[in-house]
Amino acid sequence: MRILKIFAVTLGIIIAALWVISTPHKAVKVGKPVIFGPVPSSITDVTAGADYIATSARKSAMDLPPYDEVVFNADETLAYVSAIDGWFWEVDLASKTARRFVDAPLMPAGARRAPDDDNVIYFCASYLYGEDYPSAERVGLYSIDIQTKAIVPLVLDVPVLPKTDGEAIVYRDGDAPRLDQNKTRGSTARPLAFCNDLDVSADGRRIYFTEPFAYGTPSMGGGGTFREAISLGQNGQVWRYDMDTGITSVVAQNFTFPDGILVETGEDGRDKSLLVTETVKFRLLRLYLTGPKADQSETVLENLPGMPDGLDRDAQGRIWIGMLKQRSATIDKIHKTPWIKHILLRLPSGLMPVSKETSILALSPDAGTPVFYTGHDGSVVTDISVVIPGRDALYLATVGDESHGLYTVPYPH
Repeated sequence: MRILKIFAVTLGIIIAALWVISTPHKAVKVGKPVIFGPVPSSITDVTAGADYIATSARKSAMDLPPYDEVVFNADETLAYVSAIDGWFWEVDLASKTARRFVDAPLMPAGARRAPDDDNVIYFCASYLYGEDYPSAERVGLYSIDIQTKAIVPLVLDVPVLPKTDGEAIVYRDGDAPRLDQNKTRGSTARPLAFCNDLDVSADGRRIYFTEPFAYGTPSMGGGGTFREAISLGQNGQVWRYDMDTGITSVVAQNFTFPDGILVETGEDGRDKSLLVTETVKFRLLRLYLTGPKADQSETVLENLPGMPDGLDRDAQGRIWIGMLKQRSATIDKIHKTPWIKHILLRLPSGLMPVSKETSILALSPDAGTPVFYTGHDGSVVTDISVVIPGRDALYLATVGDESHGLYTVPYPH
């Protein structure tokens, strides 16, 4: 009996110690129950009858590792691909061959070609979970010159934001905290922690980018990303970099894992609003920059069937969304019962079961109406992060470890 008591006390001490050691960062807070509703009928009504990706996907350039973004040159003969091995790859779209093009800082992620310079690509660089990088490489917003392969950092630091009660905020431009990238940093600045995705204004003079969270050691996949998905914390920011002034200012603060981003331009040519995915909340938001709704946000679509990641437009103006992971009954149940999150947040993310199912969604140009949706069982490609419209096909970006090669599907009719 004495031995059993000693064993029970020892076990209790071990469990208590593990509980304390595995306590998440203070920024990870478990809130009230969150109840997700059914997938909107507007999506189910346009869902393909069969797995469109499984039946129509094509794969080429098999040397290409998993990647997050595809950017075309002006005449769409070459593609520049931000891959998880830390390189930009160049793909000859005629010969379907791929080669390493330039070694980027950390892992290059979201990328866009400059609207006002065909030779320039803007991209985000961040840590990939579980990978080691040279200590001198920094998270940031960068540009690359396709002709010279020169890489230039644009934003490495951002302004320290005022502490708030956690409520989501969209700033009016004149009221937004800002940082001049050309001046000496001080206590009003901090290193950019996570640059995930970006879009560029129509005139090429402003870059908007997302920072899903900024505590601990943020990275793409695993770690803090897993904890944000479980806690649904409001730790994310949206930033704007002005090419003409060198000033970085905050657009939005305290959002839940802002990820994909798309600039909407008004009839007057000004940046009117931003479409932003809150990936782990399964919804798409609109943040107003100008007009009577400036400094407001609204939900465009919610209760999506998967985690919306990157956003892009095709030549007809339709919006394409990569849905990284599918929503499940298990996820819905976890968010209904907050007490279980305190346990899950202390477990390694690798212990959670991961489905290979993924999907893509297309919306009308105003983002209000779904026009196509298809789920995919993961038999061809996993973890679709972005759908990139090309001239003759849709390119599927995937960060799934088992996916190699350049993936395309025809435009659905």
